[in-house]
Amino acid sequence: MCFEWPENIGFLMLLIPLAVVLGYGVIRQMNAREEVVSSVLAESMMPFVSFRVLVVKRIMLFFAIGLALFAMTGPRLCNGGKPVLRKGVDIVFMLDVSRSMLARDVLPDRLSQAKFEITRISHDVRGGRRSIILFAAEPLVQCPLTSDREAFDALLGMASPELIEQQGTAFRTALEMAGSLLEPVSDKKIAVQTKGEKIVVLLSDGEDHSGGFITTAERLKKKGVRFFVAGVGTTSPAVIPSGPGTDIKRDEKGRPVTTSFNPESLRSIATSTGGIYYRSTADHLVNPDIAAAINRIAASSQWVMEPSETRPLDRYVLAAAFLLLFAETLTGRGWRAKR
Repeated sequence: MCFEWPENIGFLMLLIPLAVVLGYGVIRQMNAREEVVSSVLAESMMPFVSFRVLVVKRIMLFFAIGLALFAMTGPRLCNGGKPVLRKGVDIVFMLDVSRSMLARDVLPDRLSQAKFEITRISHDVRGGRRSIILFAAEPLVQCPLTSDREAFDALLGMASPELIEQQGTAFRTALEMAGSLLEPVSDKKIAVQTKGEKIVVLLSDGEDHSGGFITTAERLKKKGVRFFVAGVGTTSPAVIPSGPGTDIKRDEKGRPVTTSFNPESLRSIATSTGGIYYRSTADHLVNPDIAAAINRIAASSQWVMEPSETRPLDRYVLAAAFLLLFAETLTGRGWRAKR
């Protein structure tokens, strides 16, 4: 047996406190009569409690909830195994298009620098497919996975903060979208040898306002995603342009709003995923190093074991859970009149 979502196995730990709560509920219900009336009058005023029925109902409820949690792991019946050769790359470029990327501490600005790096990486990597995710407070798929280089370049050139209405920066939702692009539901039945190595190239100035992105990045790592992270900007505070021309963004008191490059969040993503962190500046372009590393991955052949036959079992597990709940409902309440 194998699992489609092994990261959800941890939810089965909830069965431990559930067993304690259900067991305590049985004890409380058995002692309920004595708490309402005296033990002398309990036999005549309240019906008898069937301990056996109560235990059976709680066991049914426990296993029903357990099966529902087990279904969340995506159990599959996997028979046999065969070695397959996996090669090629699918690259998702995650490009930060928040307003802070318009800062000109890197000329002409951070966003233009990042777009140039992406263009050079795309041209220097041999074969494979590319995709672009633009993100600020919300992510946007600017280009789905494609091998059409001209279309990719055209869509990359159109990337700007105006394409995303809600500003700010949130890595977590963008990483989740990258995972769905690299392994959509429709591709889960495709043989491994038809898929490429999964790579995420993230370019940003490091600002994040949401949090929780490390857990998401680690989840992608467990699914075989490799990370390359490039920081764009300088540590010196830089003003943020409010639009075309020389206008700058100001706060409510009229003071210029500044932004500083924050490498800590980017380094943490690279460290937690076993990826590589780069620093892109006007004097040091990182695209040759990233492209060379990706080409080495694409050129290497990797033998992996793929189940020769898989059959999803989650629907049957859920059906068993509902049957247990239904049986628990139909089972007597555990009370019977005492003759």
